[in-house]
Amino acid sequence: MITITCEKREFQVEAAIEWEWVPCNLCEHDETEAYYQERLPYFGEMLGFHIVRCRHCGLVYTNPRLTDHNAVYLCSDSDDTIQIEKHARAKADVFATALNEIESKLSCDTLGQARSGYRLLDIGSGSGHFLAAARERGFDVCGIEAAKASADFAVRNFGVPVLNKDLYQVELPVENYDVITAWDVIEHLPDPHEFLRRCVNWLKPGGIIALRFPSATWQKTKAVVLNQILSANHPIFGSTMHLYFFTEKTFKKLCEQVGLQIWRVKTTYAETNTNNPLLDSLKVLSNMVIRSLDAISGKHLGNLEVYCRKEK
Repeated sequence: MITITCEKREFQVEAAIEWEWVPCNLCEHDETEAYYQERLPYFGEMLGFHIVRCRHCGLVYTNPRLTDHNAVYLCSDSDDTIQIEKHARAKADVFATALNEIESKLSCDTLGQARSGYRLLDIGSGSGHFLAAARERGFDVCGIEAAKASADFAVRNFGVPVLNKDLYQVELPVENYDVITAWDVIEHLPDPHEFLRRCVNWLKPGGIIALRFPSATWQKTKAVVLNQILSANHPIFGSTMHLYFFTEKTFKKLCEQVGLQIWRVKTTYAETNTNNPLLDSLKVLSNMVIRSLDAISGKHLGNLEVYCRKEK
């Protein structure tokens, strides 16, 4: 057992280096092929991770995986206002565009101003900036955030309601929400199928769920370019806490299983929100490459933003 002390805040997280093997979350088979391997530091230990692809349905996932995959996320949780605001500014346009997409499907009176009373639940709500932006549009908002410092920041700075709980421990009313959002969340979850099933249960008939997540295709492309061509030896998949990597095809299969219909898929672009000028420059370059590849192929080859509706 490793005891991890987070110096920025006075608490401890205990994380054991223990592994678990899991079957495919999409088809429940356990026959896989190698997709990628990488080594990452985990609280002073260098660990090797295997990313595999299901031979039956094509889902890409980390296997085996750490049983305590949330330790890194919870320990990196920060209440540093400067860094939080910098990160939020980089995502401001992303949030505005997402809300425009959502409002367009809710039959709003005018673009940019939602009818009062629509209920929106943001899962993995972080520091609350998206909740605040949605509330300004007229949504009745609520968030779920496992990291205490982030949840407290949202409540303290924006006055938005946030449940500081693990998603799988939350019980909410059935068919209570018009919109559920989950930005960069599903890749962290141990059971994406159960996550979407719960979301569908909480959504009203015809309700919307919107998600962003890293795609298997783009993660593999970055890994090959940076590590095999440029010899950068840079971890890409982040498998200490990233468990699943969907493609447009595998995510569509998952949606069909839980009663969701996809009506919009977009390529997402990396925000330049790090303190590393070189890394931010590489992100700008990668965004240019993604746009070119998408235009040439007619496909969504970068990370994905998906909008779905619950079947009525």
